[in-house]
Amino acid sequence: KEIGSNNWKKAQNKIARLHQHIARQREDFHYKTAHKLVKEYDLIAVEELNIKGLAKNTKLSKSIYDVGWGAFIEKLNAVAAKRGVHVSRGEWPFARTPSQYITKLQ
Repeated sequence: KEIGSNNWKKAQNKIARLHQHIARQREDFHYKTAHKLVKEYDLIAVEELNIKGLAKNTKLSKSIYDVGWGAFIEKLNAVAAKRGVHVSRGEWPFARTPSQYITKLQ
């Protein structure tokens, strides 16, 4: 297909619609998951991941970026704030050994 031809424009529009559909599916999943977590828990702990470090693995990088963790955390924070649920962000040991942190909170 030549650049600028009608068939090229049709193909570009089709690709754009597919990308938009995927983005909307991801956003819907993020909101549904965030609402489910907020309904079930009064405190949500989120581990701060080094996404750039994880994406250095070339086999996983596309999958890691495709998930949209940053967008999910933003949506989770917004939904939790609306419902009065606390979202706590922590470094690596926070998610691995929660019992140490729970005793500190009490």
